[in-house]
Amino acid sequence: MTTELEFLAQVPIFSRLSRDELRRVLDHAERQEYQAGEEIIREGETDARLFVILEGAIDVIKDRGAPNEKTFATMGIREYFGEMALIDNLARSATVVARKATSVLCIDQKGLCEAIEKNSSIAMELLKMFSQRIRALEKCLVKNLGGLLPICMNCKSIRDQSGSWVKLEDYISDHTEADFTHGICPECHRRLYPRHFAKKET
Repeated sequence: MTTELEFLAQVPIFSRLSRDELRRVLDHAERQEYQAGEEIIREGETDARLFVILEGAIDVIKDRGAPNEKTFATMGIREYFGEMALIDNLARSATVVARKATSVLCIDQKGLCEAIEKNSSIAMELLKMFSQRIRALEKCLVKNLGGLLPICMNCKSIRDQSGSWVKLEDYISDHTEADFTHGICPECHRRLYPRHFAKKET
């Protein structure tokens, strides 16, 4: 546990936690091993856990096994994945496969939510990561649709030209075949993590 505690302290999302807070996170964590080619997360399944890579590497794949299969990202040691399902409780949007022999630390939803409530730096790190994803998404939209489209990172709606918010899936089916990941908008962040804002306002 000591080794995992020290490792977790080097992961950006947990780097500002105290040792006691890290121990509480690890109380809700489990180490798992995967062989090369083995699925860690399967697209479409419900699985509210966060994964931190201890050893090895993973590929994030959309539509695995289908003719339009696409690898979106490759991640390595100290990187994390699976955080979106922790927040929106929706099905996994992609499949994650071990690129080689890989060890991960699985943290359940309860453990992460408790850590966020006690230390808002985790929420801020998540927002930073979401912001990076949204910037990349906006760049992709400009390239494919010829304009800039505001997207709510939590409820997955797009504000169209008329100013109305429509479901992302509906907009995409009408305008493009691209696939997207999601983040969380400021309004949803305030609703989901009111304690963070209460601390800032006092």
